Amino acid sequence: MIKKFRIFLNPIEGQEKWLNEKSAEGLRLSKVGRFFYEFEQCKNNQYQYAVDYIGNNSNTQRKEYESFLDDVGINYFEKPLNIGQFSFGKVRYRPYANKGGKLATSWGMINRELLILEKECNGKPFNIYSNVEDKIQALKERRKPHIYLFILFLLMGGYFTFAERSMLDVAYMNSQTNSFSNSDVLSLLLGVMGIITIVRMVQLSLSIKTLKEMVDIQE
Repeated sequence: MIKKFRIFLNPIEGQEKWLNEKSAEGLRLSKVGRFFYEFEQCKNNQYQYAVDYIGNNSNTQRKEYESFLDDVGINYFEKPLNIGQFSFGKVRYRPYANKGGKLATSWGMINRELLILEKECNGKPFNIYSNVEDKIQALKERRKPHIYLFILFLLMGGYFTFAERSMLDVAYMNSQTNSFSNSDVLSLLLGVMGIITIVRMVQLSLSIKTLKEMVDIQE
């Protein structure tokens, strides 16, 4: 058993590329956690990997999808998307999710936002979308959480900019120096997260635009 630690800024394409590189080196995924991956030895390029985002689905839709994967002989690993969220016994509201999936629980969709798919290599590309339109729709679903996060950051940024006192000032009103320092750190973190969110929105939007242009050319 070989264990590797890895964090991805691009958890879909980046993770997919890395896993296929490991397969080319003769390593097959056997277990996946939040940060650690376990591999076992296999023939070089014996397996192919794809990563699918299902964070917009309801728990029922996830189970139906996994049942379909079992029927067609595709192995899968559930994986969290948000590396900063550890959820146990929690309920999370997801306004971007499909009908029936807007409330996620720790025993349902929380920490199961991604599926790593595995199948034996047959010399053909591992395409999980049947056509370009399905791929475009999948990219739009992936973009929705970033849009909501961007709006949230704008609202929080506006609050810190125009409110008479920040939330940290209220919590630490007896220690103005400390609250100012913590407020600066929080503002910096929000700024970095906001930039990352904007970059991902632009990347996904450009990918959608490129695929739409391909469809127009084909038509």
